[in-house]
Amino acid sequence: MNFKNIDIELTNNKINALIHNLDDNSIIAFTDGSYSNNLQKGAYGIILIDNESELQLIKSFNKDKLKNKELLKLHSVAFECEAVIRAIQEAIYKKKRNIYIFYDYEGITKWLNYEWRTQLSYAENFLDKMMAYKKQINIIFIKVKSHNGIFYNELADKLAKSALLKP
Repeated sequence: MNFKNIDIELTNNKINALIHNLDDNSIIAFTDGSYSNNLQKGAYGIILIDNESELQLIKSFNKDKLKNKELLKLHSVAFECEAVIRAIQEAIYKKKRNIYIFYDYEGITKWLNYEWRTQLSYAENFLDKMMAYKKQINIIFIKVKSHNGIFYNELADKLAKSALLKP
């Protein structure tokens, strides 16, 4: 079962055109995760855009409050996955039928399309959640290069990094 993935070179102009032509049933998410070994914390940042508004979401996780310690072992990978999950949950809550997820960690769709195998329980749980969400909403992944000047991707990265500093 394949997840749709679009791997194209995008410019800010093309992204802005997608945003301005967004229909009522669709939402765009820019996701990123961050991790600090020194702080023993991880975080994510999300930019959600629909045809009515732009919403910024951040969350940090520290080792003392974290139920699943495996998240910290996976460093920023797990927190990017957590951002994807949260973005999809928001889209479902808003009753959207389509979500375009701009992401920069290639492992997300590699796991989902079974190109990469893993024995990690976190990755298995992530895959299970995504399969359940796929029954509720059309998920389109769009891979972008990190730190390449894509405005909203850079903003999601900054949000994730700033969340590490929050208590």
